[in-house]
Amino acid sequence: MTRAVKGLDHVVVMVDGIDAAEAAYRRLGFQVQPRGFHKKLGTANHLMIFDKDYFEILGIVEDTEFNAERRVWLKNGGGLANVALATDGADLAFDAFRQAGLKPDAPLFFDRAVEVAGRTEHAKFRTVRIPKTHMPVVGFFVCEHLTPEFVYRSEWAKHPNNARGISGVTVIAEQPAKWIGELEKYFGPGSVRREGEGLVANTGTQPVRYLSRKDYAARYPGVEPVRPGDHPALLSVRVQSLAACEALLAGNGVRIVKPDNSRLIVPPSEAAHLTLEFAER
Repeated sequence: MTRAVKGLDHVVVMVDGIDAAEAAYRRLGFQVQPRGFHKKLGTANHLMIFDKDYFEILGIVEDTEFNAERRVWLKNGGGLANVALATDGADLAFDAFRQAGLKPDAPLFFDRAVEVAGRTEHAKFRTVRIPKTHMPVVGFFVCEHLTPEFVYRSEWAKHPNNARGISGVTVIAEQPAKWIGELEKYFGPGSVRREGEGLVANTGTQPVRYLSRKDYAARYPGVEPVRPGDHPALLSVRVQSLAACEALLAGNGVRIVKPDNSRLIVPPSEAAHLTLEFAER
């Protein structure tokens, strides 16, 4: 059975200064992939790849029509910007989103060069983006991998901090319940459940949680969000050993917050305006 949306594919972290961000993520213990360039989009990125998903730090290197909204967004600082959704096909997702009333843009093809076993290959993608008028705080889009063999490689998924994958995304929204209807246009009826005063959206794989600022402060004490209003705020990453991760971060001089024995929080000042949560599950 083919599906328009079948879970979380990757997360996009916008950075204002990709050189400094690259250095920051190496210090956090990630195997940072060499810089890739999206010529059509005027952007460059570095990937942190896991077995089945990844996140990227993305910077603007040339002003183009495709990155105009991102340039405006960066005026208030960087941080978690988008969640890319996995799909069985960009055309399938486009049709499903149009029927749901999300007014999607037509599928867009782009690629980037990548070195694989000493050869230059091209990782190719087709994406479907949704206008800001249908953005439930976080910018969702669909990403079809035409060449997954040039992205998901086992040798690239080995990280010194023993990170193994993305376990979820947290969004700050002062009125979480107002987004239920819009989220169900992406993920289907019944895909969103209430959790206290917040929400949990079932993407098909990892959840996207919506918390009020008060509840976010209670769950992540001592961590000040980057932005004053509603925004996607935190990326949760699963590690094989929290103790080993903590030792590496301490050895690299990374400031952390430890709300309890099951989690480590890296504040935005240490991760190019992204808040990171490390946990074993």
